[in-house]
Amino acid sequence: MHALKASAEASTEGPEARFARTSHAPEAFRHPIAVIESDHAQQLALCDVLDRLIHNPRHGATVEELEAARDYLRQDLPLHIADEEQDLFPLMRRRAAAGDDIEQMFELLLQEHKTDRRLNDELCSDVECLVGGQAFADPARFLMSAFTFAETQRRHLAWENTVVLMRARKCLTDTDKAELGRRMAKRRGIAVPD
Repeated sequence: MHALKASAEASTEGPEARFARTSHAPEAFRHPIAVIESDHAQQLALCDVLDRLIHNPRHGATVEELEAARDYLRQDLPLHIADEEQDLFPLMRRRAAAGDDIEQMFELLLQEHKTDRRLNDELCSDVECLVGGQAFADPARFLMSAFTFAETQRRHLAWENTVVLMRARKCLTDTDKAELGRRMAKRRGIAVPD
């Protein structure tokens, strides 16, 4: 992955794997598709944390992981969805060939993002309870939301990585990619160096 600064290693390998948010260095946005892939890897690591919490809500993650998961859900995931919906998808639409089935693909992804936002809201409040050592208002809702989010994210991300980003690499021009990177960085308050 290009020019990433990690606050800690976000690995999904082995029983000692721990989740931590990562931030992108300004120069990473020169390669916006790689930034999106990095975000996808972070989301998959988050799914692993949710899996552990499903099996053991009180002890499935450290306080640091819970705080990182909460912050990722509150801050990073909405930015990532905006990157795709407001920038990547419109750029790809602009470059789509006649007869391309891209609209059906985006319609499905936008519906899934809508579900992601709903589940994200539920998970944020539940993870906040865990961070504070409080009981869930509705433990069954947490289990269902965490399970649904993790399972749908894995499928959604596999599809985005193998279909959407592959198409983006092929259809977007260098100018499109530079625009995409600048807009993604601006959304985060980051200036992309020349």
